[in-house]
Amino acid sequence: MMRKRGFTLIELLIVVAIIAILAAIAIPNFLQAQTRAKISRVQSDLRTYATGLESYYVDYNAYPPMADYPEPAVEDGSYTEHFHSRFPTYLTTPVAYISNILYDPFIPSETHELIQFGEGTEMARRYIYFNYSEFIETLGDDPDPDSFFVRMQSLVGPWLTYSWGPNTDYENSPADYVYINYDPTNGTISLGNIFRTQAHSESPPFEEEFESSR
Repeated sequence: MMRKRGFTLIELLIVVAIIAILAAIAIPNFLQAQTRAKISRVQSDLRTYATGLESYYVDYNAYPPMADYPEPAVEDGSYTEHFHSRFPTYLTTPVAYISNILYDPFIPSETHELIQFGEGTEMARRYIYFNYSEFIETLGDDPDPDSFFVRMQSLVGPWLTYSWGPNTDYENSPADYVYINYDPTNGTISLGNIFRTQAHSESPPFEEEFESSR
């Protein structure tokens, strides 16, 4: 009667090593696939918001304000504590220009408290939205054409919105330069935000305005 031969220790170690190598290859690819799926979601969300903004404009001849409870944008030369731009519910009620408020999948929950709305608040998870006409109104009847907001409006149009991007960094540290376009050719998780503006569906030409000041 023949005895059944089991696996030797060497054979088991080889199998374990092969599994480890395959896992080392598969896991990064899986994580990158998750990131790419989030990027596609962001692009779809921003496209939905753009449609909602333009529909709102048709009805009101203006784009919605930058906060649900707008406060004076400038107080003694500086922005008030809670004046930080997020998409308002004006797009969902009383008229539903979009079906519901959308949230940036790249905003990490542990950093909510860093963006002026209080830890874990719902507003902090919304996409960033700037209405440049609202900013320019704070500059008076004859705004300086060299002011930041006037220059930005001439560059990207009346509004701008963006996601934090895959590096989940609002300020794009260590660059200290918020207006950097995310570019997947620099790496799936790399520096930059995902933008959409009234004039550009993606990758606004920020270098024209800011490169010289970096």
